[in-house]
Amino acid sequence: MIEVFKQLKKQSGLSFILVVFTLFLSACDSNDDKEPTEITGSGIRLKHLVTASQVASSLGDYMQGYSTQGTGSFTNEGNYPEIPHIYYYTVNFKQDINENVYAWRSINAQTGMGKDTKEEILEMFPDMEEVADGRLGTAPYENVFALRYKDNEKKDWRYNLYIRLAHINNQDNQVITLSGNFGPTSHPDDEAIAPEPMSSHDAVSAMLTLVEPISE
Repeated sequence: MIEVFKQLKKQSGLSFILVVFTLFLSACDSNDDKEPTEITGSGIRLKHLVTASQVASSLGDYMQGYSTQGTGSFTNEGNYPEIPHIYYYTVNFKQDINENVYAWRSINAQTGMGKDTKEEILEMFPDMEEVADGRLGTAPYENVFALRYKDNEKKDWRYNLYIRLAHINNQDNQVITLSGNFGPTSHPDDEAIAPEPMSSHDAVSAMLTLVEPISE
């Protein structure tokens, strides 16, 4: 670096300014996100839902037979979707199978989930695999992909729907998680009457009810 500035001092004042400005731009470029930043863009984002009844209403028939448990947990700071904001929520659902056995489902939605790419996210979760769904990756869901446990079972199943927003004002990812199990124990007799995990198609369809198109 010392040698660089020695050479710069030998140049005219204007040349020195131009070189320094070029170095500054190069440093800024190196800190940019891997994807281009735009003011507007296409795709979808989380709907702004702030009560358990709104979430349940949005899910509709995908939670048929299940009832909300309590009022859910909502954090809603700022003016979503304007930046900055802190927005995430969890809503739980329960279905009584008989006097001893119940089925449980949970919806969790979060903003501010970093800017990891699909490849990086897949590496982070080796126990999950991408859901093959022709709706995802194409308009209007071009910024969306989904993962599921490789071994979804009645006692523990999960789907994650990832919404990437780095192309719009360099925003962080959003994610919706739909998971389920049964209880209060995993006794074979209880498991026999517990519902099957939600299918990949239905799980993706359910989570897509919780998103909306991004306004241009």
